[in-house]
Amino acid sequence: MGELQDGDLIRALKALADPTRFRMVQEIASAGELSCSEVTGCFNLAQPTISHHLKVLFEAGLLVQRAEGKHHYTSVNQDLLEAIGEVLPARLVKRKRKRG
Repeated sequence: MGELQDGDLIRALKALADPTRFRMVQEIASAGELSCSEVTGCFNLAQPTISHHLKVLFEAGLLVQRAEGKHHYTSVNQDLLEAIGEVLPARLVKRKRKRG
């Protein structure tokens, strides 16, 4: 994964800021991989609501999907999560100003 741009970082953090989406990522990460129906089974929400949240997470790059026949399996984009963990602390620390 290349350099994580501020816009990509902000999009991912905004997606994770929603409690339902945060829990979805937790559930998927815990399982390693879940089908769409398995994700739906983890929540007491209507299927269109689940789809909306998954769409936001996919668009933010937090989830990846693979197809196997008619089924789609979702997993967490570990590369992105690791990149966030690396760059976030560095981007939020006080930087010394150059005096000239």
